[in-house]
Amino acid sequence: MTRFNRYALILGMIATMILSAGAFAAENPCNPCGGEATNPCNPCNPCSGMKHFGIDDPRGRDVLTFDSKAPLEKIVGTTSKITGSVQVNPKDIMKGLKASFSLDLASLKTGIDKRDEHMRDNFLETAKYPQAMLTIDKVTKASDNMLMDGKTLTVDAEGTLSLHGAKNAVHLKDITITYFDESEATKGRLPGDLLIINGGFSLNLPDYNIEVPQFIFLKLAETIKVSVDLAGSTATTGVANPCNPCNPCAGVNPCNPCAGENPCNPCNPCGGANPCNPCNPCGE
Repeated sequence: MTRFNRYALILGMIATMILSAGAFAAENPCNPCGGEATNPCNPCNPCSGMKHFGIDDPRGRDVLTFDSKAPLEKIVGTTSKITGSVQVNPKDIMKGLKASFSLDLASLKTGIDKRDEHMRDNFLETAKYPQAMLTIDKVTKASDNMLMDGKTLTVDAEGTLSLHGAKNAVHLKDITITYFDESEATKGRLPGDLLIINGGFSLNLPDYNIEVPQFIFLKLAETIKVSVDLAGSTATTGVANPCNPCNPCAGVNPCNPCAGENPCNPCNPCGGANPCNPCNPCGE
């Protein structure tokens, strides 16, 4: 075999390996979500540029407030039993920002116990519908694209509110988001990097099958204003964080190669000879 033929053979083998690798990556069970850079649920690239913030303050400093202004009465209710998670690309919040928040409706307090009981039993029916769920699907407008330490951004977003067995689109305007790198000062609120979220939206009770009787109409408005003051932390336990090597996508997510039973060994999270090893994802 001539030198030229040997070179041609080597080049051909290299090209075949590259093409095969590309095809293998797309279908490789060791990389359950596919791709090397686009999917945060990819144990070969678990973070993919995203930051994940959990909302679950053990000291109850996250607050949701609702405000009803009827002709004869103003009612203000609050709760701190709100949890959630936010996924965001710090370099471009317009790309990939997702969030979800869950509210314990039975925990809402208006300052009058009898009124709270009436609200739970006759309007919200919390025994049947114990939670409200708000998801943020996309940011439609932002004052700036990048998160920077101490900087506040203003955003508009679109999402979905599930309440009382109904689900409707919601539009959120002028929501403020402030990001903080972890520091001695921020640890007083929560450990980890923080994302402070302030804003709100309005909801129309009949849209969620909550009818206001005529005799109550003068005391309870059909349109309610909702506002939140929340702090998300990258260190909050239980967050569905693909950047956590002990449970890359949390719980039942199929992108978690151990399906929630991960012994937290980042070099071989499934134990033994399992090929789904993010340090050696193809088990060679």
